[in-house]
Amino acid sequence: MIHAYNEQWLGVIQPKVAYMFEFAVLKEALDIDDFADKFAKSEVARSLETADCILALGKSSIELLYLVLGKEPHNIEATDIPTPEFWVGWVLAYAQWHFNRTYADLIKAIKPSHLLNYYFPYHEMDIRQTMDLIAEYLQPICPLKKIREKQGYSQSQLANISGIPLRSIRAYEQGSVDIAKAQAETLYWLSECLGCAIEDLIK
Repeated sequence: MIHAYNEQWLGVIQPKVAYMFEFAVLKEALDIDDFADKFAKSEVARSLETADCILALGKSSIELLYLVLGKEPHNIEATDIPTPEFWVGWVLAYAQWHFNRTYADLIKAIKPSHLLNYYFPYHEMDIRQTMDLIAEYLQPICPLKKIREKQGYSQSQLANISGIPLRSIRAYEQGSVDIAKAQAETLYWLSECLGCAIEDLIK
């Protein structure tokens, strides 16, 4: 599995996300799902997803929190004992690195308020068991979508250059039609336009 960034930065990013969730809920009195939505749409989330040096690594969890909230930062005392909210942020940060999925993907698959329900007993388990749990909620990303987005094409653009109907491309990416069962000619033109092997589209 290809992770989101070099593992050496995980130990820096994970506590930052964990404290952001704890502070947002316990110090700012925000609903955990509302904060998660704000966070997932923010530039902060995008910088953390790639271990960006300036934002992700260069600012404290408090500074990042208030960037998400659009407020002036002020001092916040951390709790002595990690809270369930801290654990949720900790798990989401690890899952983002582990699965190489966006925070938006993760919170769409499992809301933080729902993840809180697993605090007992998962906070005492190995993190890999929690990843197995989250994997059950995550829908696999169609290889076609990954490759198309990497090449910078919209679905419509790919349909235009490949001659494959837009509705077919959408169906493959949404998983309603198995791309592995597409006609050989369809797979050929998609692979030609995307500069990849046919095998890359169906693995």
